[in-house]
Amino acid sequence: MKNLVGLLIVLLIVALSCKDPKNEKVGEDQKAETYVKQNEDGTCLADSAWFHVDPISGKRKTPAPLEDSTSVFGNNATVSNCDFHQWSWQKFLWLTNDVSGHPLFLDSLFQVSTQTVRIPTTDKKIVLTSADKNQATGDVLNTNKTFSSNNVSYPVYYSIHVNETLYTSIWKYAKMNKSDYTTATFPVGSLELKIAWVNADAIQDTSSYFVTNAVVEGKDTKIALLGMHVVGIVYNHPEFIWATFEHNDLVPYYDWNATTTSDVPVTSKTNKLLFNSNATATIANITSNGPNADSTNVFAVNQYGVPRQPGNTFLETSQEEPTNYNNIDAINTDVHAQLTDIWKNYFYNGSIWINTENYDYPTQQAQLLVALGDSLRYPAPGKLPRGSVATYNITMETYEQLGFTATSIHDQNVAGMGNCFSCHSASRGSSLNISHIFNGAVDYKNNLTTKQTKQKHLKEIKAFIKKMK
Repeated sequence: MKNLVGLLIVLLIVALSCKDPKNEKVGEDQKAETYVKQNEDGTCLADSAWFHVDPISGKRKTPAPLEDSTSVFGNNATVSNCDFHQWSWQKFLWLTNDVSGHPLFLDSLFQVSTQTVRIPTTDKKIVLTSADKNQATGDVLNTNKTFSSNNVSYPVYYSIHVNETLYTSIWKYAKMNKSDYTTATFPVGSLELKIAWVNADAIQDTSSYFVTNAVVEGKDTKIALLGMHVVGIVYNHPEFIWATFEHNDLVPYYDWNATTTSDVPVTSKTNKLLFNSNATATIANITSNGPNADSTNVFAVNQYGVPRQPGNTFLETSQEEPTNYNNIDAINTDVHAQLTDIWKNYFYNGSIWINTENYDYPTQQAQLLVALGDSLRYPAPGKLPRGSVATYNITMETYEQLGFTATSIHDQNVAGMGNCFSCHSASRGSSLNISHIFNGAVDYKNNLTTKQTKQKHLKEIKAFIKKMK
């Protein structure tokens, strides 16, 4: 009888331990079950844990995604397209967790210049100067004045934010001789954000925008968040995952259904922040006019950064479609159905990464990136770019959606296509050079000014364009 009681006690203890919420394996098992369910029904969905609300604060507390060798990225043979999209959304939601009245990215990351020099801030305020208005091409994007509260057009500004991991690593290598970091990679967990902002007065009704305090060209100003690049290192991907998010309703989209053998004009039935409902736009509206050129009435060419062709069919590239497109669309729908805070008004516009499956992490993968050089971005069938191979953010790559040499929209092709890797490559000789702010830190170490760094980058873009022609 004693033996029977003892056995029952043991079984009861085992059963309780399996249900113990403190048991670390429970979380792993739940995550695994979520992935299995998604694989079975073919739908890329969000994990319910992302929307957990703290009962005390009443705020969403999304856990940070796993990124090391124990994560889904640890096995290049089994990681799926959906895994990258799940990382992107989860990372964004984690970054926007409320921390003492501020989103985590304002509370825990810090703002830096294009040379990775920390920008002093007070009370978590963003600091923006006149130099922060130019896109990579030098153009300045302006808002639709009829969308504002005072009939004024405002320029879009950009800020850069990094975590301690990336900041420490950048300055570790920037101080070295180039020969000492040719096969180096940034550590897993390295994170950079680029964020597009505008004066809140540019928007008559800001209720669907995240608005915060800033110092813009020396004046205290309320600013609204328009778009965000989330760029992070995970295991097996020293090139970063390049994910991007935008407010839900900034511009109209190009009509691929109506396209046959020529471009169709772009119009909008509703007034938008970056497009006047009375306007008619063409490729000229999304073509770079160089440093300090002003532009309004812009539009998006490829939804989710997935390239199309006349008749609204998918262009054949290095990424299989419609799997990638459907995954992005499905996870956007699922996230928006569960979000209840201000961030429900922003959507995921895709991400891009490189297939590194047959190369060992990190050295062989770093060498691969260097060997590819400027061709890293090339998304022809059989090449290595994955995800949204025409990635863009309408607020940041406004004039690069079709690459740098396009003369029409309807005949976009892989040879001239633009994406994050068009400008971010390892052509300088190290995978670290994929990061512009790392290059800026090297320039700073060599006593170049911020202006000289920007001019140097523009010169590189011009050289790249010349090579493509």
